[in-house]
Amino acid sequence: MSFKSTPGAPLIAVFFAVLPLIGFAQGKVSFFDHLLTYDSVEVTIAASFKDLFKKNDTYIPAKLTVKVGTEVLMDTMGEIRSRGNSRKTICFMPPTKIRINKDYLKQRGWADYPTLKIVNACSFTELAESYVQVEHLIYKIYNTLTERSFRDKAVKLIYLDSDGKKKPSSFDGFLIEHEDQLAARMAGEVLNITYFKSEALDRQAYIIFTMFQYLIGNTDWKVLNKHNLEVVKVPGERAVYAVPYDFDYAGIINTTYAVPNDKLSIKSVRDRIYLGPCQTQEELKESRDLFITKKDAIASLLVKANLNERQRDGIHDFISKFYDVIEDEMMATRVFTNCIDY
Repeated sequence: MSFKSTPGAPLIAVFFAVLPLIGFAQGKVSFFDHLLTYDSVEVTIAASFKDLFKKNDTYIPAKLTVKVGTEVLMDTMGEIRSRGNSRKTICFMPPTKIRINKDYLKQRGWADYPTLKIVNACSFTELAESYVQVEHLIYKIYNTLTERSFRDKAVKLIYLDSDGKKKPSSFDGFLIEHEDQLAARMAGEVLNITYFKSEALDRQAYIIFTMFQYLIGNTDWKVLNKHNLEVVKVPGERAVYAVPYDFDYAGIINTTYAVPNDKLSIKSVRDRIYLGPCQTQEELKESRDLFITKKDAIASLLVKANLNERQRDGIHDFISKFYDVIEDEMMATRVFTNCIDY
């Protein structure tokens, strides 16, 4: 599968893989890094559904078991809490975040990254499961564009009600690496500040960030209040970078609950709008070249994604429309030199 091209547009096949970069924290590998070495991982979480469904961002006790086939990689008491904004109110099982005891990690020689975000289906429908698969694909697409991106690991999730009042729930899902590990891979640190101006970001990287958001049709982010992104400062480069996460409002997924920001001119999340900085012609040439170069790699990711033919065709069409713009110099100039203060 490949995306249709504007006549004359360059096609460069580049197969880019972001490999796990390990050993950067205290000379130790993280538990997340270890999971990346396995094809299939099963995560079982036993906790009080009653307390978890309160959805108030409070950690509660949880039994955490991680298996690969019959091998148990982790079996310990930890904690879990719900997370996210809209999904906490609409989902049967909202996205969660687990926290592993630091002493447990230390005893087993793992690096000190105790929390992992979990993304799982909202409900038991095939449609809800497909949303997770597409969001997983989005993370892989951004990995292809830049190493300054969150890695994730697909897993089978099993939730058990420790109160014994609810039936076990099983979902396909994925884990997202700890934000401090992301920062460590970048040789930087997460900036824990309330407000941040986009003008302070590395401009070239921010252009890639905003064009990626345009590609997936996502407006559910904002640099000012760090909504759905982390800000990482890299002293050695004297640069600051924005790294996105949580893409369930992206038009490429088109969840039933996703709506665009009412302050924007678009009527649907399927409508694209560029919210990045005005690019110079030189910047636009560089950014266009990057996305065109990664075109075949993105197409390859779509082929490998766990989606049915109808879903794959719909996403192929959505991405193709992005390339209709990016490969046409006049259209790209009109879109990416027209700025909106976001």
